[in-house]
Amino acid sequence: MTVRAALALGRDAAGGPLRQVAATARKLTLQPLAPYSAAAIRIGLGGLYLIHLLRESVRADRLWGPGSPFTADLFAQTLEARGWDGPFSWWYSLLVTDSALVFWAWYGLAVVLSALLMLGWRTRAVSVLFWFLVVAFYIRGSMANSGWALLSLLFANYLVFVASGRHWSLDARRRARREKPAAGSRFVFWGEETEELRRRLVTVLHNGGMAMIALQVMVIYGSAAMYKIQGESWRNGTALYYSMMYDDFSTFPELSAWIAGHGTFAALMAYLTVFSQMLFPALVFNRRLKYCILVVMLTTHIGIGVLMALPMFSAITIVGDLVFLPTTFWLAASRLVRTARAAPQEEPPAPVPPAREAADAGVGSSA
Repeated sequence: MTVRAALALGRDAAGGPLRQVAATARKLTLQPLAPYSAAAIRIGLGGLYLIHLLRESVRADRLWGPGSPFTADLFAQTLEARGWDGPFSWWYSLLVTDSALVFWAWYGLAVVLSALLMLGWRTRAVSVLFWFLVVAFYIRGSMANSGWALLSLLFANYLVFVASGRHWSLDARRRARREKPAAGSRFVFWGEETEELRRRLVTVLHNGGMAMIALQVMVIYGSAAMYKIQGESWRNGTALYYSMMYDDFSTFPELSAWIAGHGTFAALMAYLTVFSQMLFPALVFNRRLKYCILVVMLTTHIGIGVLMALPMFSAITIVGDLVFLPTTFWLAASRLVRTARAAPQEEPPAPVPPAREAADAGVGSSA
């Protein structure tokens, strides 16, 4: 008996569960998960970071450049205190320079890479370079980073492994315009078996990256809920009231005062926030409740962005939530967009009555 026959006999003896596990493993190596969601995350992350860099360009010198109060000596001491003065210290100190020309060159490169990532040009290489600079900006601004900066760093890490340029990208358009080679004329330098192994490795890395993004989002919501229920204000429903009355997080004071003035509504919203975050990891994998919990979280993030002056944090969390949308959703949304953008067809001319047509023919012949 050969080894292959023995393995086949063992699979048959194990029954359905083993075959199901084998089928799932085969699917994870052959089928990339949520490719449209990956493209949406790429566009969202690149676009948000581009907006962030352009918005902060007027104060970039004070935040990351030579004019920052976080001087080179203080930065070196911080790296040493945190144990980051190792082989990657040159990377972390990339933006620590006294030359304004060098700093703005790196800054301009970051702007260009953010735009290229959003457009999906040479996505695989650009995602690596984008991640390289995001890490440098995060370490340089470590004294003033926010939740937005941390999430953008984490998603940039995971996006390196994700095949995010297969849809809605310049790479996808270039591949579509490329002429298909004739059957049997494709030449693979390293052989068909190695090429198949490469494709499976790319798929496994893509699925692993998407799984890490999904896990990161669930950890954020779960840990936020666990942290909230430890506070007395969240348990008695007054947390939202105090948030609305805090001047530093008040975009529209009149609207915040109106919400704070309706105690029952504010308490219900506080409880809804806690329970939605706590139940998110369980409900998001239910086909019927998936969209309900995503809509609740979308509403929560919009409220945080509008009422508490945290638009970038809300936007990056919404981008993270996109990982849970299936391909069927994106295909249906694409069809709706194409239908809305399609020009209305011209109405066909009204049919000519037979008597009128005969009369016109007679006039033409007499002329």
